[in-house]
Amino acid sequence: MGKEDKINLIFMRDDSRVRRFRLRVFWIWLFLGALVVLTVVALGGAATAVYTWDNHIELVNENAKLRDRLAQQSIELERLKNVQEILKTNDPVEMHDLFSTVTRERARLPQVINLQDLFVTHDLEMAGVNNLQLQKVEESLRISFELNNLSDDTLTGSIQVYFITQEASVIEAQGDKNELSFEIQRFRRVNSPLNLPTGMDLEMIFAIRLVIQDSDSERIFVQTYPVANIFTT
Repeated sequence: MGKEDKINLIFMRDDSRVRRFRLRVFWIWLFLGALVVLTVVALGGAATAVYTWDNHIELVNENAKLRDRLAQQSIELERLKNVQEILKTNDPVEMHDLFSTVTRERARLPQVINLQDLFVTHDLEMAGVNNLQLQKVEESLRISFELNNLSDDTLTGSIQVYFITQEASVIEAQGDKNELSFEIQRFRRVNSPLNLPTGMDLEMIFAIRLVIQDSDSERIFVQTYPVANIFTT
């Protein structure tokens, strides 16, 4: 069908006569092309509007953060000016108040935990620990493991267990002294209750530290175990 060809459009209604229109194919294609162009332009405009709105929201949020930061820096600058004035006056009372304030603020800062001190390890390869498990029994805990003698002679000594809290505090656990002392040729199963200190529950304990000493109170084995790795139900 060429551009010069024509299409007959007939409109019929019950209450009026029949109407016929003759249109060239060129105008039909022109109308469809214009409709496609308008659709593309509308979609492009909508996408641009969404992108622009997202950028606007991002800029508004960034501006709010900058305003908050500027306000905080202004307060800090004012404090520094006050400190400078106090230092210039050299008033003993004001100096004392200043240093007291600084000390309190430092005390409120979170303490940095040294993981190397927390997960201390020491092993003279005289004793070995296998299948270590920690269980909750009523209001206390129970620790069990296999203690192996890796030396050539009879191994005699004692075991200390420590709780390491979420705040990195180290607290010695109280257990069964008979179970936590040993004299073995090859291996022995250790199964001892551990009493929780007053006010402490399982959720406050981050890890268990196991310390094995020989009969001369020399540490021959030290290892720290996260509770999440050894706790069983």
